[in-house]
Amino acid sequence: MKFEINRDLIVEGLNKVCKVVSAKASLPILQGVLFEVDVDEIRLTGSDADETIVHSIPVDGQSVSVIDTGKTVIPRQLLDILKRSRKQITFSLEGFQTTITSGKSEFELNCLDPEEYPKFPEMDEKQPHLVLSGERFSSFVKKTAFATSKVETRPVLTGVSINIKSDCIELVSTDSHRLGKLSYQKESKKEFNIVVPAKALENCIKIFDSKLDVELIADEQMILLKNGQTKFLSRLLDGNYPDTSRLIPQGYKADMRIARKEFLDSIEHVKEIANVADNGKGGVVKLHVNGVAALSSHQAQTGKGRVETIYNQLEGEDEFTINFSAKFLIEALRAFDCDEVSFLFQGDMKPFLLKPTEKSDVDEVQLILPVRTY
Repeated sequence: MKFEINRDLIVEGLNKVCKVVSAKASLPILQGVLFEVDVDEIRLTGSDADETIVHSIPVDGQSVSVIDTGKTVIPRQLLDILKRSRKQITFSLEGFQTTITSGKSEFELNCLDPEEYPKFPEMDEKQPHLVLSGERFSSFVKKTAFATSKVETRPVLTGVSINIKSDCIELVSTDSHRLGKLSYQKESKKEFNIVVPAKALENCIKIFDSKLDVELIADEQMILLKNGQTKFLSRLLDGNYPDTSRLIPQGYKADMRIARKEFLDSIEHVKEIANVADNGKGGVVKLHVNGVAALSSHQAQTGKGRVETIYNQLEGEDEFTINFSAKFLIEALRAFDCDEVSFLFQGDMKPFLLKPTEKSDVDEVQLILPVRTY
């Protein structure tokens, strides 16, 4: 194996695949990056057994030239070396040792046997089940993944439920204390329902180019996401995702319409002192609506805080009070792109909803359970 490559190209590829390569991997072979050099492309693969990233670099004879084909597994420390190298880099493999030269610098790295690298299932990539723009895919992940569970008590809740129907795609996430849901009108030739680890989706949007489309292909065990020259393969979560449709109430006692940014600024203003009163568990805040939307923290040794915000409109009951997690409300408000939200109040011990007031091609809602303070 021998090839020459522009530093920026190889560093870009390694930055992507090394997102899932760890020095603590249970299998020593997974502590390195698999290089597969062919006459038409160089494929880099990184994996932690649950998530796998493959990035391909086309051979053009200028920025990338292949002299001899071959494959090997190189330690991930290669990335740190190449970041400090000059523009043009030469790789040369002899046995289980790779020599990397760039200008007057030369490094020799001991490699591992590529035949020991795990083989991952191949999936039919010719007919993707769904295609979304990169910006749309990134937005959908950011609007839902944050609301998944961070503990493994119920593993299925650490993932995002993706339900693809013939005419729309629906994403749902919940940790049993809050819920994020969106649906988007999009035709699909195949209907299926899968649960994808939130961590995998968040890793995807870190490495994907939002200017390029994202293709989704899935079977009963795996999901493959393609974005340009990059592929992301992840295992799916087992188990039945709870039916959340019945959790979203249809009626409400009050509908408060309020500027999203001002509401967010107010809750962030009172959050820190609320955290002190709550021993850093997220900060319980009380919302009292009576002419204004007043947010206040509970009494702590350091004191308490209160911030008032003028709402735009109020329908239904003109006075109500509810307690909830400041952290949950902040994350829900950040998930929206709109200027104004509807705060739908059901009762002081019933979940409340947040929805954009502006119409959009994406139907989204955030649900948060109240906190009992007595």
